[in-house]
Amino acid sequence: MRQPALALSLLLGAVWLAAGASPPPARTAAATRGAAVTFSFWNSGPDLSTLVQGFNRTYASKYAIKYRNIPYANETEIVNSALSAHKGPTLMEESLTPSAPYAVEGIEVPILPLLKMAGINPARDFPASMWNRTTVNKVHYVAPVDALPTVLFYNKALFKAAGLNPNRPPINQATFVRDAQKLTVRAKGQWGYVQEPAWPNPFLFPSLLEQFGGREANPATRKILFASSAGLAALNFEHNTIFKWHVSPVNASNGEAHNLFVKGKNAMEMTGAYDYPIFKKALGKNLGMSVLPVIGRRPADFLGQNYWWLFKNGLTPAVRKAVAAWFAYYYHHSLLLAKAGTIPVWGPTLKNPAFRRIAGMPVIAQAVNTGVLNPLIPNWGTTTSTYLYANISLVLEGKMSVKAGLHVAAQKMQQEMATLP
Repeated sequence: MRQPALALSLLLGAVWLAAGASPPPARTAAATRGAAVTFSFWNSGPDLSTLVQGFNRTYASKYAIKYRNIPYANETEIVNSALSAHKGPTLMEESLTPSAPYAVEGIEVPILPLLKMAGINPARDFPASMWNRTTVNKVHYVAPVDALPTVLFYNKALFKAAGLNPNRPPINQATFVRDAQKLTVRAKGQWGYVQEPAWPNPFLFPSLLEQFGGREANPATRKILFASSAGLAALNFEHNTIFKWHVSPVNASNGEAHNLFVKGKNAMEMTGAYDYPIFKKALGKNLGMSVLPVIGRRPADFLGQNYWWLFKNGLTPAVRKAVAAWFAYYYHHSLLLAKAGTIPVWGPTLKNPAFRRIAGMPVIAQAVNTGVLNPLIPNWGTTTSTYLYANISLVLEGKMSVKAGLHVAAQKMQQEMATLP
């Protein structure tokens, strides 16, 4: 699950200037020749070239990174083709589940020794939500880079107009439904909440599923678990917002929840924190944000995220030290990244008072603590898109029952599990 591009290199440049420092210059050919150890690093998310240049400048004659930002749309093909030609990266940064096939196939290496070299203790320095449940055969091959939790956005002006306290967003299912009903004014084309059949269900459904005590699957046994009583409760809630409580329009089009929220016609949206900059620009002081209401029995929200993975390609002892130095550099500079819009996952930054003064970050950090991840199963994203989320769309369009939608998706996905590595 990839966070939308944030033009990070430009934002980081602004942060360097605001801090009274000049942005680190691009590494010259002459400087690169003196580098003792070089390794390749690829990612498909926000451009990290400015931070990489800072690292290369800091370690000018000792380490150097050859950085490449690749297109997200076809990254798997690019990486697999490069690996086949023995020209792939040493370090990759992407979301969690795409790493699973490489770990299963034995072309990734355990990451704990590198973290230890970087002076990082995962049990102390990473949120448990982003470190637990991230092993393959009980081995950690990945380490968290950043996070994007699912949160509640709401329009304070609409809350005031409906007689609701704009500083008290709903905290559970009962208050959510009550508030959404008061905020729905069909004569004005105003909705308390907009539930789209498709997006953002890859963020919302896993959140609600865990809130009701369920899980998507068991990665150790590959058993599909979402068609449980918890899954039924989660999807019933979404279904009821449209067909029972009538606080959401029927058959909302793709992007309608987002567009109506920006226009002030959708009072609440539960979606990824990636929308914060757009919503803040549109609503200004009228934008409210909080952790997700506990629709089920316990707090939980799905985390979009990125992780480091290490390929065996070119991983000499000297390169291991260089990669460890990059890890330490990245995490120690994660306050700069937070100011540029990327949500860090390094404990010292999350506890830093300067971090907590950045607008929106305290809520986001709180949400990370109750975050949940997709199961570490190869091709999970593709398989869920094909079966689970396609069926959820049919359910929310009124074309399939909640029970049938989840049962059929689980049955087909269980068959698919047998074909995976």
